[in-house]
Amino acid sequence: MAGPESTTLRIDLRAALPILALVLVVFVIIFVELCGKTDVEPLDSEGTPIAAGPSATAGPTETPGPSPTAEPDAPTVTQENPAAGADRDEIRVRDLQTISDAMETYRAENGEYPSTGGGIQTVCTFEDDDKGCDLKEVLDPIPSDPLGNPGENGYWLESTEDTFTLYAQRESDLIEPCPEKPAHLEDFRTVFCVSNQ
Repeated sequence: MAGPESTTLRIDLRAALPILALVLVVFVIIFVELCGKTDVEPLDSEGTPIAAGPSATAGPTETPGPSPTAEPDAPTVTQENPAAGADRDEIRVRDLQTISDAMETYRAENGEYPSTGGGIQTVCTFEDDDKGCDLKEVLDPIPSDPLGNPGENGYWLESTEDTFTLYAQRESDLIEPCPEKPAHLEDFRTVFCVSNQ
Protein backbone atom coordinates (compact mmCIF):
# COMPACT_ATOMS: atom_id res chain seq x y z
CA MET A 1 0.00 0.00 0.00
CA ALA A 2 1.50 3.22 -1.00
CA GLY A 3 1.60 6.17 1.41
CA PRO A 4 -0.22 9.38 0.88
CA GLU A 5 0.97 11.17 -2.16
CA SER A 6 3.06 14.16 -1.33
CA THR A 7 2.32 17.34 -3.19
CA THR A 8 5.10 19.58 -4.27
CA LEU A 9 4.54 23.27 -4.77
CA ARG A 10 6.53 24.57 -7.64
CA ILE A 11 6.83 28.27 -8.24
CA ASP A 12 7.68 29.38 -11.69
CA LEU A 13 9.99 32.41 -11.29
CA ARG A 14 8.87 33.78 -14.62
CA ALA A 15 5.36 34.19 -13.21
CA ALA A 16 6.53 35.42 -9.78
CA LEU A 17 8.81 38.24 -11.00
CA PRO A 18 6.03 40.48 -12.34
CA ILE A 19 4.11 40.05 -9.08
CA LEU A 20 7.19 40.94 -7.03
CA ALA A 21 7.83 43.98 -9.23
CA LEU A 22 4.24 45.16 -8.74
CA VAL A 23 4.52 44.77 -4.96
CA LEU A 24 7.78 46.74 -5.02
CA VAL A 25 6.20 49.58 -7.05
CA VAL A 26 3.25 49.78 -4.64
CA PHE A 27 5.66 49.87 -1.69
CA VAL A 28 7.68 52.70 -3.29
CA ILE A 29 4.52 54.73 -3.98
CA ILE A 30 3.33 54.34 -0.38
CA PHE A 31 6.80 55.26 0.91
CA VAL A 32 6.99 58.39 -1.27
CA GLU A 33 3.50 59.47 -0.22
CA LEU A 34 4.31 59.09 3.47
CA CYS A 35 7.61 60.93 3.14
CA GLY A 36 5.96 63.81 1.31
CA LYS A 37 3.57 64.66 4.14
CA THR A 38 4.01 68.15 5.57
CA ASP A 39 2.25 67.52 8.88
CA VAL A 40 5.21 65.70 10.40
CA GLU A 41 6.22 67.14 13.75
CA PRO A 42 9.52 69.03 13.62
CA LEU A 43 12.39 67.68 15.73
CA ASP A 44 14.99 69.61 17.68
CA SER A 45 18.73 68.90 17.38
CA GLU A 46 18.41 65.97 19.83
CA GLY A 47 15.57 64.32 17.91
CA THR A 48 12.85 65.33 20.38
CA PRO A 49 9.56 66.52 18.86
CA ILE A 50 9.08 70.29 19.15
CA ALA A 51 5.72 71.17 20.65
CA ALA A 52 3.57 73.24 18.38
CA GLY A 53 2.39 76.61 19.64
CA PRO A 54 -1.25 77.61 19.86
CA SER A 55 -2.91 77.49 16.49
CA ALA A 56 -4.72 80.48 15.09
CA THR A 57 -8.43 80.35 14.59
CA ALA A 58 -9.31 80.59 10.96
CA GLY A 59 -11.20 83.72 10.04
CA PRO A 60 -14.18 83.94 7.74
CA THR A 61 -13.56 82.95 4.17
CA GLU A 62 -14.49 85.12 1.24
CA THR A 63 -15.91 84.06 -2.05
CA PRO A 64 -13.24 84.92 -4.59
CA GLY A 65 -14.26 87.40 -7.25
CA PRO A 66 -12.51 88.11 -10.52
CA SER A 67 -8.83 88.70 -9.98
CA PRO A 68 -7.25 91.83 -11.44
CA THR A 69 -4.77 91.56 -14.27
CA ALA A 70 -1.30 91.45 -12.81
CA GLU A 71 0.92 94.38 -13.70
CA PRO A 72 4.69 94.32 -13.64
CA ASP A 73 6.20 95.44 -10.38
CA ALA A 74 7.52 98.97 -10.37
CA PRO A 75 11.00 99.41 -8.91
CA THR A 76 10.70 99.00 -5.16
CA VAL A 77 11.90 102.51 -4.41
CA THR A 78 8.80 103.97 -6.07
CA GLN A 79 6.44 102.21 -3.68
CA GLU A 80 6.67 104.99 -1.11
CA ASN A 81 4.03 107.52 -0.20
CA PRO A 82 2.14 109.04 -3.16
CA ALA A 83 3.20 112.62 -2.33
CA ALA A 84 6.87 111.71 -2.82
CA GLY A 85 6.00 110.22 -6.22
CA ALA A 86 4.19 113.42 -7.23
CA ASP A 87 7.19 115.50 -6.16
CA ARG A 88 9.50 113.33 -8.26
CA ASP A 89 7.10 113.55 -11.21
CA GLU A 90 7.29 117.37 -11.05
CA ILE A 91 11.07 117.10 -11.31
CA ARG A 92 10.75 114.66 -14.23
CA VAL A 93 8.44 117.02 -16.13
CA ARG A 94 10.97 119.86 -15.77
CA ASP A 95 13.89 117.57 -16.66
CA LEU A 96 12.27 116.21 -19.83
CA GLN A 97 11.36 119.73 -20.92
CA THR A 98 14.98 120.80 -20.36
CA ILE A 99 16.24 117.83 -22.40
CA SER A 100 13.63 118.52 -25.10
CA ASP A 101 14.82 122.14 -25.34
CA ALA A 102 18.40 120.86 -25.60
CA MET A 103 17.35 118.54 -28.46
CA GLU A 104 15.98 121.57 -30.35
CA THR A 105 19.14 123.59 -29.68
CA TYR A 106 21.28 120.67 -30.84
CA ARG A 107 19.24 120.37 -34.04
CA ALA A 108 19.52 124.12 -34.69
CA GLU A 109 23.32 123.86 -34.41
CA ASN A 110 23.84 120.50 -36.17
CA GLY A 111 20.91 120.22 -38.60
CA GLU A 112 19.53 117.04 -37.01
CA TYR A 113 18.72 115.43 -33.66
CA PRO A 114 21.12 112.93 -32.08
CA SER A 115 19.74 109.70 -33.59
CA THR A 116 19.26 106.35 -31.87
CA GLY A 117 18.25 104.92 -35.23
CA GLY A 118 14.66 104.63 -34.02
CA GLY A 119 15.69 102.38 -31.12
CA ILE A 120 15.43 103.28 -27.45
CA GLN A 121 18.39 104.11 -25.22
CA THR A 122 18.96 105.79 -21.91
CA VAL A 123 19.48 109.50 -22.57
CA CYS A 124 23.05 109.50 -21.30
CA THR A 125 23.93 106.68 -18.93
CA PHE A 126 26.54 104.95 -21.09
CA GLU A 127 28.88 107.67 -22.36
CA ASP A 128 30.32 105.65 -25.27
CA ASP A 129 27.02 104.22 -26.51
CA ASP A 130 24.12 106.58 -25.76
CA LYS A 131 23.44 109.11 -28.53
CA GLY A 132 21.79 111.40 -25.97
CA CYS A 133 25.27 112.10 -24.58
CA ASP A 134 25.81 114.22 -27.73
CA LEU A 135 23.55 116.76 -26.00
CA LYS A 136 26.45 117.63 -23.69
CA GLU A 137 27.47 120.05 -26.45
CA VAL A 138 24.47 122.17 -25.44
CA LEU A 139 23.44 120.85 -21.98
CA ASP A 140 25.93 119.81 -19.32
CA PRO A 141 25.13 118.16 -16.99
CA ILE A 142 22.23 116.28 -18.54
CA PRO A 143 19.49 115.82 -15.90
CA SER A 144 18.87 112.36 -14.48
CA ASP A 145 15.90 110.75 -12.72
CA PRO A 146 15.44 111.83 -9.07
CA LEU A 147 15.48 108.19 -7.92
CA GLY A 148 19.07 107.79 -9.11
CA ASN A 149 20.36 104.55 -10.65
CA PRO A 150 19.89 105.83 -14.22
CA GLY A 151 20.24 102.38 -15.80
CA GLU A 152 16.96 101.38 -14.13
CA ASN A 153 15.17 104.65 -13.30
CA GLY A 154 16.60 106.96 -15.91
CA TYR A 155 15.30 108.93 -18.84
CA TRP A 156 15.09 107.30 -22.27
CA LEU A 157 15.42 108.59 -25.82
CA GLU A 158 13.95 107.21 -29.04
CA SER A 159 15.00 109.30 -32.04
CA THR A 160 15.83 109.68 -35.68
CA GLU A 161 17.48 112.69 -37.33
CA ASP A 162 14.03 114.36 -37.61
CA THR A 163 11.95 113.10 -34.65
CA PHE A 164 12.39 112.28 -30.99
CA THR A 165 10.45 111.04 -27.98
CA LEU A 166 11.74 111.24 -24.43
CA TYR A 167 10.36 108.86 -21.77
CA ALA A 168 10.36 108.79 -17.96
CA GLN A 169 8.55 106.67 -15.45
CA ARG A 170 5.34 108.09 -13.97
CA GLU A 171 4.56 107.60 -10.27
CA SER A 172 1.50 109.81 -9.81
CA ASP A 173 -1.54 111.17 -11.64
CA LEU A 174 0.11 114.58 -11.85
CA ILE A 175 0.79 114.07 -15.57
CA GLU A 176 -0.93 112.16 -18.34
CA PRO A 177 0.57 108.78 -19.26
CA CYS A 178 2.19 108.26 -22.63
CA PRO A 179 -0.30 106.68 -25.06
CA GLU A 180 2.24 104.02 -26.06
CA LYS A 181 4.85 102.41 -23.86
CA PRO A 182 7.88 100.79 -25.51
CA ALA A 183 8.44 97.15 -24.59
CA HIS A 184 11.81 98.18 -23.16
CA LEU A 185 9.96 100.05 -20.38
CA GLU A 186 7.48 97.31 -19.41
CA ASP A 187 8.88 97.18 -15.85
CA PHE A 188 7.19 100.50 -15.13
CA ARG A 189 3.47 100.64 -14.40
CA THR A 190 3.14 103.75 -16.55
CA VAL A 191 5.43 106.22 -18.27
CA PHE A 192 5.00 109.72 -19.63
CA CYS A 193 6.66 111.15 -22.68
CA VAL A 194 7.64 114.36 -24.43
CA SER A 195 7.84 114.31 -28.21
CA ASN A 196 8.39 116.70 -31.08
CA GLN A 197 5.85 114.79 -33.20
